Amino acid sequence: MKTDVTPATVRDWFSEQPAGKLFTMPTISAIFGVAPGDERRRLAEAVRCGYLCGFLERTETASGRAYRVSGKGMRRPTLEEGDRARRKAEARLARDDRKRRARGAPVSPNKSSRVRAARVSLRAANMPVPATAVQHSVCETVEQFLARGGRVQRLTAHWEQMEQAA
Repeated sequence: MKTDVTPATVRDWFSEQPAGKLFTMPTISAIFGVAPGDERRRLAEAVRCGYLCGFLERTETASGRAYRVSGKGMRRPTLEEGDRARRKAEARLARDDRKRRARGAPVSPNKSSRVRAARVSLRAANMPVPATAVQHSVCETVEQFLARGGRVQRLTAHWEQMEQAA
């Protein structure tokens, strides 16, 4: 029966089945002709959606979980294509945001980060400013000091004193 596996197609297929008949996931996969991997994952998500909406009942059997039509209508209405696209876009943005956070990249500011930024900037405003070093003019050399009329007293080092004593 290879068709596009969506919650609507799964719901339509279950509607055509006799009331009370149980179907396990391997049976449903075989009927829809889906291969392991992404197709089977989509089918499982579609069945799970039918269960969460109240359209299907789930019971445990010896061979695993089995599903059957509950006889109740859908508790939640089916989404329009525009709403589905909007929700997918929001989920994609949230997923990308989580990935950026994991990489340490800046993320779009939300309320908690703005509050934290305001608190940090308030603390920074209350911190004292460190004193700046006073800039001194360039020092003069000994020759400039002597040219200005200064006198230099030369002290002998201890090894020079030892040489003079010897």
